[in-house]
Parts: sequence; C-alpha cells; structure tokens
Amino acid sequence: MHGLGRATIPVDGTWQFREGDNMAWAAPGFDDSGWEPIQVGRPWEGQGHRNLTGFAWYRRHIVFNLDGNADWEAALAFYSVQDAAEVYWNGRLIGKVGKVWPHALWRRPGPAQTFSLGPVKQLGAGGVLAVRVWAAPYYAYAPDETGGLNGTPLIGDAAALNALCSLWLYEGIERNLYSYALALLSALVSLLALLAWLRDRRQWTLVWLAIFTARVPALTWAGLPWHSFRLSYGTVGIIFMAGDAALWLLLLDLFRLRDRPLLVRWTRILAVLIVGLQVLEAFEQFFDWTRAPRFFLLADIGVTLPCFIILSWSIVLFGFGLRKKLPPPFWALAITGIAADIALNMSSIVGLGGRWTHLNGLAARLSAPLFQIAGNSFDWGTICSTLLLVAIVYAVWRYQRKQQQREVQVAEEFRNAQEVQQVLVPKDLPELPGFKLTSAYRPAQEVGGDFFQLIPLPGGAALLVIGDVSGKGLHAAMTVSLIVGALRTAAIATSDPGEILGVLNHLLHGRMRHGFATCLAMRLDADGKCFAANAGHLPPYCDDREVELPAALPLGLVADAHYESVEIQIAPEDRLTLYTDGLPEARNASGELLGFERVAALLARCADANQIADAACSFGQDDDITVLTLEIAAVPAIHSR
Repeated sequence: MHGLGRATIPVDGTWQFREGDNMAWAAPGFDDSGWEPIQVGRPWEGQGHRNLTGFAWYRRHIVFNLDGNADWEAALAFYSVQDAAEVYWNGRLIGKVGKVWPHALWRRPGPAQTFSLGPVKQLGAGGVLAVRVWAAPYYAYAPDETGGLNGTPLIGDAAALNALCSLWLYEGIERNLYSYALALLSALVSLLALLAWLRDRRQWTLVWLAIFTARVPALTWAGLPWHSFRLSYGTVGIIFMAGDAALWLLLLDLFRLRDRPLLVRWTRILAVLIVGLQVLEAFEQFFDWTRAPRFFLLADIGVTLPCFIILSWSIVLFGFGLRKKLPPPFWALAITGIAADIALNMSSIVGLGGRWTHLNGLAARLSAPLFQIAGNSFDWGTICSTLLLVAIVYAVWRYQRKQQQREVQVAEEFRNAQEVQQVLVPKDLPELPGFKLTSAYRPAQEVGGDFFQLIPLPGGAALLVIGDVSGKGLHAAMTVSLIVGALRTAAIATSDPGEILGVLNHLLHGRMRHGFATCLAMRLDADGKCFAANAGHLPPYCDDREVELPAALPLGLVADAHYESVEIQIAPEDRLTLYTDGLPEARNASGELLGFERVAALLARCADANQIADAACSFGQDDDITVLTLEIAAVPAIHSR
C-alpha cells in the first residue's frame, strides 16, 4: 500500500479465493499460492462460483510503505458483505460482520463497519488479511448474482474511515428523505385514523385506513439496515399483504360494495388467506435453512406465489367500483389504485424467482427512476403510491363527512320519532274513577316497539291496551304509531276488546314486512266489570297469579283471526299487572334471564309499575319494558258472567 497516510485506500485488485472452510486459512504463514484469483467489489457468483452458499475465504497479502507521520491508528472498513463474515489480521480476529453459521445473523443491506488494526507504527511492513465469508441459502427473491465481498474494502486512518462511514450513512438518509417523509406522513394519517376510530368504534372504515396507511412506515422500518435479514424478510410479507387486505376492505366501503354479499365474503376469505400465508412464511424464518436449503426455497416460493395471484383481487374490486356512479374523488381513487397496484405488484412479481427466470432486468427497468429532486429518486411505484395515499385520504375524508351527515339526519329522525312516541305513549295515565293505575315505560333504544293506551269511553268506562311490536328501532316505532292511531279510531266504533283486536289485525295484515304485534286489550266499566281479549300477548297477573285467557294469534299474521272477549273476576283487594316480554326476558351480565318465577315474586312485593320496571332494568335490560298496574280504589259492585 503506497502512500498510506491519514486517508483511505481501496484494497482492490486481485485477492486469493477458495471455497470451503478451514480455520487454518486465517494463519499468516499459510500458503495460498494455489488458490484461485478473484476480484472484490463483485459477487463471487459472477466470477465462476454459481449457486455457492456456505463458507468461502478471501486472502490478501498487504505490504505497507508508510510516508510521513506514523502516529495514527489504522483500520479497515467493510460494506456490502453477503452475508456474514469474520475478519482476521495476521491470524487474529479483529471484527465480525453479522454472525456466521451456526449462529447466523446477517443484514441485507448492512451498514458499513470499521475494524481497528492498531497503531500504524506497530503494523510493521505489512501482514495478511483473511476474510471468512458465509453466504445464506437462496430465498425466493434472491438476486441474479450474490455472495461474497460485493463492496471493495478500504484501509486507512480509523478517524477518516469512521467519518467516511458516517458520510455514507448521511448520504443514504439524504437520498431517501422523500421516502422517510412519506412514511412519517402515512404514520400520522394512520394514527389519526386510529384515534378517530377509538372515538367511534362503529367506523371500521377508519380501521382499514389505519392499517393500509401504516404499511409505508412499517415497510420503511423493516428495511432499515440494522435489522437482521430474517426479521426484515419475515415481516415484509406480512406488512405488504396486510396492507393489501386492508385496502380491499376499505374499497368495499368507499365503493359502496357491501350490498354484494358474495363479493364481501370472498374479499374477507382472500384477505385472511394472504395474511395467513405470509405468517406461515415468517414462521419459516425460525428454522435453519442450511439443513434443507432446497426444501425451504421451494416452500418460500410455494407460499409467496399464491399471494401474488390473489393480489389480482384488487383489480376485481376496482372493476366493480368503476361500474358504480362514483363522484370524482372516488374515480381518482380507482385510477390511482389500479396504477399503484400494477406498479407495486409487477415489481414484486418479476422479482420473485428472478434469479432463475432472469427477469431482474425487467424489474430494474420497472424500478428505474424517472426523475430526481434534491437527490431523491422518483420511480413509477413511488409516484403511484403517493397519489394513491392522497386519493385514499381525500376519499375517506369525503366518506366520513357523508357518514356524519347521514348520522345527523338519522339522529334527527330518531328525535322526531321520540317526540311522536312520547305523545302516543303517555308518561302519566289520566285519572279513572274507582281505579288506581300506575305505568312505566323503559325503551331499550332511542325509540321502542312497546305501547300502551288508556282511552276514556262513554259512561265512565275506559279501554286499557298494552302491546309489543316485533323488531326494534325506528321501524317498530312507526308501526306503533300506526297501531295507536288505528286503535283510537276503532274505539269510536266499538268498545268490545275482541272486536277492537279484530279491526287492528285486519289493518296490520300484509303491512308489517313479515312482522307481527302482540296485544292485550281490557275494558274497565264504571261498575267494576273487566273484559279482556288477548292477541298472543303475555297474560296479566292478578297479584302473583297468572290470569288465564283464550289463546289467539298475534296481530298481522292471519287476516281472518278471531279474538274472544272474556270477563276477568277481580275483587277490591286484587291488583292486575300487565307487562311486555321485556320484563321476564331481562338478562344480567352472566346471561341469566329474570324469568317468570322472579317476575311473580317481584309482582307480589311491588305495587307500583315504576318499582317493577326499575328492578328489572337493574337486573339487566335487553328489550323494551312496559308495566301497567290496576287496582280497585273503591268498592264497586262486582258482577261475573
């Protein structure tokens, strides 16, 4: 090495090379004259050692011709070593690049590393540099040529080499500033989407957006040079496929494709399948591939290849989306999505098995930069990914804004329905001379399907009606409105409970979308008589005993159903309790029902409807709960039929 001083000199030229492994080859006195000459800075595969994995040695005899001041420390710098190496100077181990087999750990690409040779004045006239290199078995994305000292080692001043390695690191960061900025922006979008979902757990679109936008920062993290190859290779596939799966589920929402059950089902199946296959591939990294390299290579390809076939599902979803009448932001999403999907997946597909299909040239052309800005290269994949991120964020913002507007409209409709229901279901019952009445109404949702009415009749009588519409929510509440209106109209024409139920049944038949309503109607006369008719409703209780009533079908099922009125015998000390099925079906946290036995005991000790309803709600409410109690306040004449 002529001119060696406070600078760096490449250790290029011809080295001695031999396949195999023998620790005696590190000794400075070993005769390597019979070894094969080879050039460093190039993979050994391109120099006649095709398909070589495992160990091989490089040796170089170095003679120093020091000029000037020799009061400094000499060092060696290595970069682009595939895959791990041990560096020996005059038979002494001075450093390692990763770890060689059997405890293999390697990075690709790994950061440059420097190893001290010691004070230059102690180096003497020179020495022997021996490098024991280990190359890992091939994997699905192995390049066409690999193995060995792909970068030319440097020798020189330790401080200068460390500064040079720092410069390389800085230049690498500078060349990837845009990629890092895009990763940070994507991470921010992902975090905001996740926080927005935590505020409203129903918005699963935000979850899919968070997962998809997290793909870019996650891939950037996995590709950092200080991660082991196994960690990077094992996680990249999962990250990549999870992002695509999230994109599919996101497109189902953005393109309003949830109305196609078969398409939704297959999207979910394929999403689970590609992520599961990549988890299986990651699991392969726990094994020592050197023991069965061909088996693991085929397993790697066998797991990866189906994933890229399945990735074409994105095109299917975009195709369905294009058939919709989409607003411009969603058209932009569809176009950029197809372009990005083709760019990313084509690059990955041609790289898969490129070592054997020789498609690496095509992969290189696909990833070739189109232009540069401040040292940052922009290829088709980068451009399409950026446009897709912008399009998705804007489309999701539009989608969420529409959803919020729709939720505001629905909330307003529910408020209107509540106001209507408060009119139809009275909070306080009117006074009925000779009787003491209490009522309680506890809807399970904003509006409910239970109803009750107390309608005064001529002569001091009154009609008391309680019922329950099948289903819940706004539809049930609108059906209640229909029933109450029809009930008040029917009560003008007749006061017989059975006839009133017949009128309601005729009106509701064919109008309830395969639903029904149960109903119990009672007429309370001024002289204390009580007549009742039942349409599939739970019979009332007299104190803690159930009152027997003729069985009949619920309203709305059969057009010509008949409902019979019967007289109920009650005495001045008796209390009648009418209720809906939400009372016995109240369910606690462990799933246990309140049940009829507990209901009977509750009715025996509680005389007020509010006490009964509150006790049931505290047990656990699943459905609307309505309770009415009726007691004779005076002592009217009681007659029976």
